[in-house]
Amino acid sequence: MELFHSRAHGGDLPDATHFGQAGTPGGGPYIQIWLRVKDGVVEAARWRTYGCPAAIACAEAVCAWSEGKPAAIVACLAPDEVTGWVGGVPEGKDHCAELAAAAARAVNPIARC
Repeated sequence: MELFHSRAHGGDLPDATHFGQAGTPGGGPYIQIWLRVKDGVVEAARWRTYGCPAAIACAEAVCAWSEGKPAAIVACLAPDEVTGWVGGVPEGKDHCAELAAAAARAVNPIARC
């Protein structure tokens, strides 16, 4: 709930250098993630989502964790990592962690994990 209420990383990142998204706009949860990467390290991360509180918390967790990390590591996130950062997701909401991880992986689709 803390991550859901925080939303510190929610919103636009006009000077983003990387973008990833997962889900289908208008067809359920949808997560977009923007990163500003300099010298291979994530300086800033922001998200937008159209989904439930679990999707919001997962997107916030990914962005909060990503800042200061090498972009190559961010592009290799697994859903179980995201689930751990948010302290678990409600039953039936596993797809939220999967979407957040998939959006992060999409920022660099050629990364070797």
